[in-house]
Amino acid sequence: MSTMQAPDVSHLVDLERYPIDDLASPKRRELIENAKASLRESGLASFPGFLTEKGLATCVAEVEILKSKAYARDLLRFIYPQETLDPSLPADHPFRKPQPLIQRMLSADIFDGESELRKIYEWGGLPPFFAEILDQSVHHIVDPFLSLAVIMMNNGQTHDWHFDGNDWVVTLLLQRPESGGEFEFVPHTRDKANPGLDRVEAVLRGTSEEVISVSQDAGTLVLFYGDQSLHRVAPSNGTRDRMVAAFSYDNAPGFVFNEKVHMNASGRTTPLYVSPRLSAMADAAN
Repeated sequence: MSTMQAPDVSHLVDLERYPIDDLASPKRRELIENAKASLRESGLASFPGFLTEKGLATCVAEVEILKSKAYARDLLRFIYPQETLDPSLPADHPFRKPQPLIQRMLSADIFDGESELRKIYEWGGLPPFFAEILDQSVHHIVDPFLSLAVIMMNNGQTHDWHFDGNDWVVTLLLQRPESGGEFEFVPHTRDKANPGLDRVEAVLRGTSEEVISVSQDAGTLVLFYGDQSLHRVAPSNGTRDRMVAAFSYDNAPGFVFNEKVHMNASGRTTPLYVSPRLSAMADAAN
């Protein structure tokens, strides 16, 4: 394992409110138990005010400097692979309508070793904290493109209804748009025993009464069961970007996505920057 000094995040994260790196702290245990209860109830656990006021301003300023390097994505994606649907479904059925994904993404390799957002991701406090909440192993992934990313949306851009491809996701809201940009979801839409098709169809037809809309404050950290709960980011209106950092983890050390995923996310397969800390983690995993 790497012996290099761990990143200092005390100027970024409110460690008094969230002493998650203090394993003996009763407050940490309370945070874990509250998060477990929230996940059981709705599939979402939030930690408002995770960043200090100064830390939030620092991270937003960092993204503002870098955002001209973002990779634009304008896609149409189906909630369900079309080949898996009942062939008798008509062409105008909601399941046959693709959902828009329109955003700009700053991939991890744009954030160099001086990046404050990278310090938060590579800090050792979060993986064991999430591991206790989720009751599973949690490790940083070592992917040079997608270990962390910042996703930006404005002027009506959206990531419409979808399920995630992984069980859970971690996000950190950095900035709200002028209006819109709410996170909307249907708690525990599906599970292994029930795909929840009727519930998804009701959402797409606009008849569901189960949709929860969350307007989070900037600086909020979120842990969300994205594979179980149908969700979307409502259109973000105005010229001010909705900015959210996404942190990626895996149950085993050393995970890296393939080149096709890298190309789809960043438009590149050769990274601009490779983190020495993540490289050391990759070497230790091999």
